Amino acid sequence: MWNKTLCFTLIFIACSAWAGPNDAIVNKVWVGESIPGQNSATLEMNITTVVPAKLLSVSSTAAENIEIHSVSQHKGIMKAHVVDSLPLPAHHTTAFGSHQLFLILVGLKRELDIDDRIPVSIVLEYANHRKQIIDVEATVKKMSLSYKHLGSGEVHDHR
Repeated sequence: MWNKTLCFTLIFIACSAWAGPNDAIVNKVWVGESIPGQNSATLEMNITTVVPAKLLSVSSTAAENIEIHSVSQHKGIMKAHVVDSLPLPAHHTTAFGSHQLFLILVGLKRELDIDDRIPVSIVLEYANHRKQIIDVEATVKKMSLSYKHLGSGEVHDHR
């Protein structure tokens, strides 16, 4: 009897951790280092979906909130719009940080130092109204251009 209970418990745990064949995959999650006084940062990541989904929200304990921005060009002027949710097409990888889609950490609660790990929670909803919460960690990376030493309007590359 004890062996059956243990076996069922192990199967339940294994199945709970299993991502289904139609679940989204999130990878390449990172954010750039910040400087003292900086209150926002761009979060970059890829979300790959097999079936259509909708990105409902992104959150992190490192910031007050994370906004989904869609950038479009109108009469030659680039404009960013905050959107409440974002449709994610089937069989597609949506790259945030390029292609006019950005995730902005607003109200940073502390400086983001190189190699820090920032918890990020992503909420998706599928056509059948099933919600999926994906928890990942964003690695803080060194920015290729440093804004720490500004002078006379120039940006100095400290690579």
